[in-house]
Amino acid sequence: MVDHDWLSLNPCSNLWTDVADFERAFSAAEGIPGRQLDAEKALLLKDAVTLYNDDLLPGYYQDWILFERERLQNMYLLMLDKLIVYLQFRGEYEVAQGYGATILRYDPARERTHRQLMHLYSLAGDRTSALRQFERCAHALNQELGVKPERKTVELYERIKSDQIVYNEPASDPPQNSASHDILNRLKQLQTIVSGVQRRIQRDITAVEGVLQSETSKSRHKTSRG
Repeated sequence: MVDHDWLSLNPCSNLWTDVADFERAFSAAEGIPGRQLDAEKALLLKDAVTLYNDDLLPGYYQDWILFERERLQNMYLLMLDKLIVYLQFRGEYEVAQGYGATILRYDPARERTHRQLMHLYSLAGDRTSALRQFERCAHALNQELGVKPERKTVELYERIKSDQIVYNEPASDPPQNSASHDILNRLKQLQTIVSGVQRRIQRDITAVEGVLQSETSKSRHKTSRG
């Protein structure tokens, strides 16, 4: 059943939703470091990330949509993180690089991903791209956050520059408790943004109401004089 501002679904119907499959894949691999994924779970994640063609309900900005959109995007980025590590251990560097580039389109200042890409380019024998990735990292951090790269990012850059990369060095899985912290931090940032938008909307409403009241008052004044 559909109305102008809501719809109702029969839970007994045989429905398929991409979000449900997406969440099932995330749950199946949750808590498992990328290096410990088996082929079955890795395939689940690969299939799941292909379902994410865009953010949830683009063009709509209700509070619940903003929070749900952020939650799903964080799940997407965490799945890509796991796949990067999994693929590096299998020597599939180019595919992993593609996943890394996707993460940076959503979060250009994600320093861990910049380091992963620097290492992946080095492992693939492309030192030039690895060094350029550091420059992109430094630029993104300065532009987005006003900070410089962490020491371990600079150290990786220096090792690559001097051709001292360790080729069997493991990719870094995010700490297992970082997923919740990342989501919490991003939700807090979103809450601040939403609050600011609400305040601006309220100011606009007040301003428009003032204009309407003024116009109404002028109209009444003219009518009384006529």
